[in-house]
Amino acid sequence: MKQAFVSPRSVALWMRIALVAGAVASTHVLGAQGVPATPAPAAPSGLATLRGTVIDSIHGVPLANANVVIEGTDRSTVTNQYGEYRIDSIPPGEHHILVLDALLDTLGMQMRTQLFPFGPGEFHNLDLTLPGGSSLVKLLCPPARIALGPGVMLGFVRDPDTNKPMPGAKVELVYQSTDPIGRKSNTVRSAISDSAGVYRICGIPADMDGKVQVFRNGVSSGEVPAHVTNLVALRAFGIMAKAQTVVEVPGDSGKVKRVVKGSARVTGKVVDKLGKPLAGARVALQGSGTVVLSKANGDFTLDSLPSGTQAIEVRKLGYAAADQPVELSSTRPATATITLGDFIPTLAVMRTEAAEDKALSDIGYLQRKKSSAGGYFLDGNQINHEALSFSDVMRVAPGLRVTPTGDGRTYVITDSRNPASGGCVNYFVDGSQWTSMSPGDIDDYVRPAEIVAAEVYHGTDTPPQYTVSGQSSCATIVIWTVAKVRQRNKKP
Repeated sequence: MKQAFVSPRSVALWMRIALVAGAVASTHVLGAQGVPATPAPAAPSGLATLRGTVIDSIHGVPLANANVVIEGTDRSTVTNQYGEYRIDSIPPGEHHILVLDALLDTLGMQMRTQLFPFGPGEFHNLDLTLPGGSSLVKLLCPPARIALGPGVMLGFVRDPDTNKPMPGAKVELVYQSTDPIGRKSNTVRSAISDSAGVYRICGIPADMDGKVQVFRNGVSSGEVPAHVTNLVALRAFGIMAKAQTVVEVPGDSGKVKRVVKGSARVTGKVVDKLGKPLAGARVALQGSGTVVLSKANGDFTLDSLPSGTQAIEVRKLGYAAADQPVELSSTRPATATITLGDFIPTLAVMRTEAAEDKALSDIGYLQRKKSSAGGYFLDGNQINHEALSFSDVMRVAPGLRVTPTGDGRTYVITDSRNPASGGCVNYFVDGSQWTSMSPGDIDDYVRPAEIVAAEVYHGTDTPPQYTVSGQSSCATIVIWTVAKVRQRNKKP
């Protein structure tokens, strides 16, 4: 039987892209341009063949490892690294063509063509294309919201253990915006996931860099970064249907504090930018209270973690800090490789006082310094950047006592104003709570040359955002390093 070749130009084929929830639908013409220069391979007698490429127009790249399925048959394949696919032995008749991929899941969309006719022995060449960013925005967002900003953030929220949709979850996005006269402020936008777990936030800037977090029934995810690419920010979330187990653990003051626990686990490795393992890096899960040090080969393991989208924080003296999202589940362990950037040298990046003041204002330091009656504040020339250790810098702060641990190397800072609490001191470094693993280990992490500002509070003078539950009588030291200030000086 002579093979029949069907040119893409002679086939009227359309692809329907619809939200899983069924709220929005649109059509896009599909089809390759031109006819292959060489004859197509012969198809088995009486059966058809389909080949082509799947393109991700959002990121402008071929879509690799996507499943292409001839619906109603057992014929399917997976695209290669170039997005190419080929399916042989397709039974004659009309069939829908499906594309299944994690990107489409994150978009909360379904890619399914209209019925396509396959004749006996025919060969079809067909390119399948996801819509680009501007098409998605017009498809998903009303004109009134587009007027606020040309971008959109979308994805789905699911239970990390059962993979079921999580309706009614609040997705909260925070990013920095600039008013007409150049003043910057935080903008908060939110959306509620629908019955299929799909959410979308319209009207965001085209160059947005922000943080996003999900809340549902008293449970929250970790705070993870969000970026716009080609007008679209994609982010899927996992969040548990009910609160995780909460345990009480002893605090430094002798009182107890509540820490969220679960049965998820993550293993991984900490490396430098050349891939060399880093030992002694502090690896913590944001808000969990669980901290470990990486081994000599860079490996680490965090156990008893809450399921869902979380954030791993990694810090090591002499390297730029790193925060990395991770998807945790009690049914399968997660893995992560975390790369720490180069050492951040001293305050040379702060070229002008105006730049430093602007950064300190953005993190709220200057406002607290101006309004606080009970805090002690160090910045500028008040900080001894030539000191041997962080504890040496803090010797000038009233109400603190610096004493040696006895190992001849490290020192411990205690609160001399409240001996009844055991002299406990809580630390926050660049806004994140510091968990001590051994006496005086704060000196192994914070380098005096990297300190931009420090705040010291005692007991009830501590601002609410830096008060640790069950330890309100402790002193609190809030440290701001050049890593945070440098980040604040970058354009959002």
